[in-house]
Amino acid sequence: MHRVPGLSAGQESIYRHLLTEGFTSHSDLARKLGVDVDQDLVDNDLWVLRERGLVHSDPPVARRPSRALQGDLLERESQLRELMSYVDELDELFDASNSPADGHPVEVLSTLDSIQQYFEHIHATARHEVMQIVTHPFMPLSPPSGPAMSADADEDHPAKCRVIYEQRVFDNAAAVAGLTHSVERGCEIRLADHLPHKLLIGDRTLAMTPRYPRGHRDSRPMLLVHPGTLMDFLVAAFETEWDQALPMQTDPGQFTENGRDLDTQEMLIVEMLSGGAPVDRIATALKVHKRTVERKVDGLKQRAGVETLFQLGTHAGRYWLR
Repeated sequence: MHRVPGLSAGQESIYRHLLTEGFTSHSDLARKLGVDVDQDLVDNDLWVLRERGLVHSDPPVARRPSRALQGDLLERESQLRELMSYVDELDELFDASNSPADGHPVEVLSTLDSIQQYFEHIHATARHEVMQIVTHPFMPLSPPSGPAMSADADEDHPAKCRVIYEQRVFDNAAAVAGLTHSVERGCEIRLADHLPHKLLIGDRTLAMTPRYPRGHRDSRPMLLVHPGTLMDFLVAAFETEWDQALPMQTDPGQFTENGRDLDTQEMLIVEMLSGGAPVDRIATALKVHKRTVERKVDGLKQRAGVETLFQLGTHAGRYWLR
C-alpha cells in the first residue's frame, strides 16, 4: 500500500481516520487507533499533520488530499524527470562503449543466436518507435516468451509500432499469429503486394536488414546498422513503403465528424481509395470478394451523391477526410 511520504504509521492512520470519519474527540481518536495510545502522542501526531498542511483548524479537519499533497507530487515528478535524464545519460555511455569496436557503422550477424539476440534487444529497448517490414518467406525470430511476443494483449506497447506485411506472408501460420499479436498490442499495420527486403528499426538508432537480396543462397546473415547515413536511408525506405502500403485498420483521427458516420469497413475503403488503391487490391487487403467492395463503393457513391470514383475521392477529401 502506498504511504504519504514522511508520515509515521500512526500519523497515516490518524489522517485516514479524519478523511473517512472526521474528528469527534481526542480520547475517542486515541481509542480508535489503539487502546494503549497516549493522548499526548495523538496531539503530537495532529501537530505534524497540521505542519504538513494535511489537516487544519481545531478541532482538526482533513484537507482534500490532491491539494494537500500537491507539493509532494510535484517534487516526485521533478525527481522522476531527473532520474529519466540520468538514465538517458547512462544510455549514452552504454551506446558509446558498445558501438562496433572498429568504428564501422555496420556489423554482420552471421549466427541465428546473434540475430535473435539483437531482434529481441531492439524490441525490448525501443522507447519511441519500432518500424518493421515483414516479407516472404517469413522467418520467426522471437520466441513466445520474448519481448516482441510475450506482452499481454491489454499491456501498452513500450513504443509506437508500425509494421508493413507483404501479402504472401500470411500463408504462414506463425506470421498470422504475429500479426494478431501486433494488432492486440496497438501496432499500426499496413499491407503491401511486394516489399523489397526485411527490415527492423528501433528508435532510429539500431536497425537489422538482410545482408543479401531475397533469393540468395545464403539467406541467414543480417546487417546490424548503427546511426549514420545508412540508417537515414533505411528510415527513408521504410517511410516510402509505408506511404504506399494499404492500411489494415481504420484511423478515426483521419476522419471528420461527418466521416465518422461511416462504418469500419467503409472507412478502410475510403482510406485505400484516397491512397490510389484499385478495387481488386482493396478486396485482397480486406480478404473479401471484389464484388463486395464494389457494392460498398456503390453505397458510398450513393451516400455522397456522385457517380464516378474520381467524384467520390473528391467528396471524401472535402467532407470525410481531414
